[in-house]
Amino acid sequence: MAAMRRFTELYLALDATTKTKEKVAAMAAYFAAVEPGDGAWAVFFLSGRRPKRLLPSHLLRALAAEQAGLPDWLLGESYAAVGDSAEAASLLLPDSGRSTDLPLRYWIEQRILPVRDLPEAEQRAAILSAWDELSESERYVFNKLITGAFRVGVSQLLLVRALTAVSGVDEQTISHRLMGAWDPTPAFY
Repeated sequence: MAAMRRFTELYLALDATTKTKEKVAAMAAYFAAVEPGDGAWAVFFLSGRRPKRLLPSHLLRALAAEQAGLPDWLLGESYAAVGDSAEAASLLLPDSGRSTDLPLRYWIEQRILPVRDLPEAEQRAAILSAWDELSESERYVFNKLITGAFRVGVSQLLLVRALTAVSGVDEQTISHRLMGAWDPTPAFY
């Protein structure tokens, strides 16, 4: 299974439950099957870290409304109904009928992080290109990542438990390794 799709499924599974054991099991299953580069980025985001906002939420919503051919007032109503720019944008867009086979690390390093430094016209083109390559649920996670709004109900302790279950490294050691500054690289993972 493609890495971005797998990460999206992990996000949706974590978001769909409040049960601690289910969250730990979902993360452990993900980490047991993931490539190190993707695993490092997943740990980065699940531990609550995020790059500074790469794209303002209002630009994302406006671009989604433009792509969907919706008037501003309907965009406002859609956003008010869901309360989340990333979700509103992903729901407004027509289904691309596509899904990506590219790894999560590719999406982060080559498609998401570079957006910050682009002029607005190029940001818009980059977002539209990405949306065209992603399924609705993948777009949702992409939108969460690009706006810096990626949050899911996972504590550091649950993440540590999942990593311990997969790696066999004790919780104290993993907790210590996740402290302070670190880069989400395959070597770190």
